[in-house]
Amino acid sequence: MRIACVQVATVDGEINANRARALGLTEQALANNPDLVILPELVTTGYCTNDYTMFAEDLEGLTVRAFADLAALSGAYIAVGLVTRTASGQPQNGSVLVGPNGVVGTYAKSHMCVNDDPRVDESTAFARGEGLGLLDLARVRVGVMICYDGHHGELPVALVAGGADVLIWLNNRTSVPVWEASAIAKFNRVPVAAVNRVGEAGWQPAGQPQRFFTGVSAIVDHEGETVAAAHGGEETVVVGDVDIEAGRQRRNSHVLNTLRSRRPDLYALT
Repeated sequence: MRIACVQVATVDGEINANRARALGLTEQALANNPDLVILPELVTTGYCTNDYTMFAEDLEGLTVRAFADLAALSGAYIAVGLVTRTASGQPQNGSVLVGPNGVVGTYAKSHMCVNDDPRVDESTAFARGEGLGLLDLARVRVGVMICYDGHHGELPVALVAGGADVLIWLNNRTSVPVWEASAIAKFNRVPVAAVNRVGEAGWQPAGQPQRFFTGVSAIVDHEGETVAAAHGGEETVVVGDVDIEAGRQRRNSHVLNTLRSRRPDLYALT
């Protein structure tokens, strides 16, 4: 399976310009004939406001339709992070996966960051997701994580137990070291593709230095080995091939099979 991570220089709050930039880079990624393209968390907005209601988009909105058109033309699947909304209209930090035949599915971030500044305090800004991000492509099941989700070890385990063949990790962080994706991959024997934004933050807490997003988007295989990674904090496309069948065989092996040797009877913590 060929995966492309699209590392975008999001400008906080500039939704139309960000959409255009992300679409252009996705077109570049599609020239590499990937099966799956992933874009960062909140790629069209960044963290930019106290109230994300005005930025929330429907599945029929401009962003989803534009990426669905690219997917239909290319035959690839594309996962994009953006502000979605619940049925009752509450904003969510979400992701949408589109494919050749339209929308495949959605996932909303389920683990909320708590911060002092309301622009990044997800506990007040967004309604949390209430389900796992398990979405089916042609012959491959994808597990979706958004940023802080990946800091909770139970989530990748649950996704792999649910049949995920590959994990995609959409980020909007100043730093995403490759070892984080490698650790998740190695301990769960599943490929991980982690994408992050780059560029300068549009704001910072009073008295603090300017914040920069360093990217380091990466693709690692089911043994945690780096397949491809970005170097430097520039917009780029990272492309790599992962062996889905080899990962399945490794997860089904009787040797050091962490999925089979789990002790959920001991994990009943509150």
